[in-house]
Amino acid sequence: MKFTEHRDSNVFAVKHYEPNSVKVNQLIFTKSFFITQFSTESNWPCDTIQDLTLERLDQILATKSEVIILGTGEKQIFPDPKLFAYCAAKGVGLEVMANNAACRTYNVLTSEDRKVALALILTPSNEYS
Repeated sequence: MKFTEHRDSNVFAVKHYEPNSVKVNQLIFTKSFFITQFSTESNWPCDTIQDLTLERLDQILATKSEVIILGTGEKQIFPDPKLFAYCAAKGVGLEVMANNAACRTYNVLTSEDRKVALALILTPSNEYS
């Protein structure tokens, strides 16, 4: 799925999405990662929704975003409710959706100059299947 160009080339925006590969500006991610408009974090060890912990959320919360868009793969899978409460207690919204919808939503919010983080869980492809 190809996305339209973002107006500000200094902002990280999703340019192309496939189930195991995401292009953000000129960067290609094949493992779980998170980004904001102005930063990227490719070393985010969260391969499944069960791997999402308070510590991994804290990494994203440190970006001072107003909302976290969490993509959980090809299907929307809700994390433990305590994670929603944790974010809410810090004044940050946590929105959960499938990765393709998460990418689109992130791009829309960045075009509105919102402080948003996009965190995508990408399941490593199995070489032997």
